[in-house]
Amino acid sequence: MRTIAAVAAIAPGFGVGLATLARTRDRRRAINRAIEVWGDLGTRAAGVKLDVAGGERLALRPAVFVFNHQSGADPFLLCALLRRDFVGIAKSEIRRNPLLGPAFAFADTVFVDRGDRAQSVAALAPAIETLRRGLAILIAPEGTRSSSYEVGPFKKGGFWIAMAARAPIVPIVVHNARDVLPRDGWLMRSATVRVSVLAPIETRAWTPADLDARVAEVRQRFVDALTSS
Repeated sequence: MRTIAAVAAIAPGFGVGLATLARTRDRRRAINRAIEVWGDLGTRAAGVKLDVAGGERLALRPAVFVFNHQSGADPFLLCALLRRDFVGIAKSEIRRNPLLGPAFAFADTVFVDRGDRAQSVAALAPAIETLRRGLAILIAPEGTRSSSYEVGPFKKGGFWIAMAARAPIVPIVVHNARDVLPRDGWLMRSATVRVSVLAPIETRAWTPADLDARVAEVRQRFVDALTSS
């Protein structure tokens, strides 16, 4: 029942978003309202409590928020954390999901094809303009859910976006989202999920030549935060 209720939270989020769009004609305001409902109802239905350190950093805009992807519950957890004025980047397979696909599309998610590098790079280009408009970008640099609590290799797409837009990177370290719904799991369990929002990382001095080293440094921050917890 908990799992069904959490998934069903997509419907009222859509409803509130569409009603807001009809009333205000403001698409961003409508998306924000839908995101708030998905986050609030999704976490409540799943029995999730969020224990957040550094939560004041979640209000930074523009910024590129990067998080470690542990769980199928991450979408509503991140909605509950960020709440407004962000655009997500997700793998193209989600677009075909009958439940998440429409919700992600309504929220202006940028879909990238992981198997087509040229297409992926082209798809990321509008994200730079998103940052320049004062919004945030949300991306999981691992590209897929990890099978353990260890941090997987980081892809460079989100960091390239931040460098090009000269926007700060904010690491969101999710310590135990797998307690709610592990990879390949189907039933959600109630849990208190701990989140550490680390200090913003300026990218103004970054260059393409040192991007690999910069990405490795950010990944190490995740490793250190998870190891010390």
